[in-house]
Amino acid sequence: MAIRVVKRCKQAGGSLIELMVSCLIGVMAIGLVGTIYLTGQKLAIDRVKVLLLTQNISSVVQQIKEDVQRAGFDGVDSSSLLLSGALSSVHLHPSSDLLGYTYRVASSGSHAFRSVVYKREVALTSTQGDMLKVCEKHSPLPLTVSAASLSGSGGYCFNLFDPKQISISQFEAESTLISGTSASSQWLTLDVAGHLVLDPSIEYQTRIELMQRNWQ
Repeated sequence: MAIRVVKRCKQAGGSLIELMVSCLIGVMAIGLVGTIYLTGQKLAIDRVKVLLLTQNISSVVQQIKEDVQRAGFDGVDSSSLLLSGALSSVHLHPSSDLLGYTYRVASSGSHAFRSVVYKREVALTSTQGDMLKVCEKHSPLPLTVSAASLSGSGGYCFNLFDPKQISISQFEAESTLISGTSASSQWLTLDVAGHLVLDPSIEYQTRIELMQRNWQ
């Protein structure tokens, strides 16, 4: 009878070095996946921040653009209305960070005229951003620029943005006189820029240009 000789196979286990290399590769892979995930998360969060800032500033600028077109409207007299003491329908402060105007909203009465002033104000504390405010007042006659730009009788001033979230770093208006044969108008340029208070790297800037509708 034939006898089969069985040979024992020697099985060697993995060395400590191989185990360490394997663990290191695993840790690197996990770290890489984690980095990619965190990077993706940061990019997504940044996009949301940019969208928030862009939408807020754009909507306010559009509101300003639409309302400025009413500047000087009378509806009773053929002449264009001015804030008392102003030289043009849309008054610009020499520092360019304030613009104001008035227009008629009723034929007569204590609320016949609506005066509007947009102005930028520097923050008083480090926890807040620079502010863009709108002052709205109703009165029986056009107000002075000074009276229209202060909270008090006839109306108040409000922040257009939450100063704890958005800081307005630029609000500059320029005006160019457009003269016709018997009347004149204004070509207005308004630059607005802002950033997030808690993340100044997230910023947005926009510009609008328009011709004042009510010639004077």
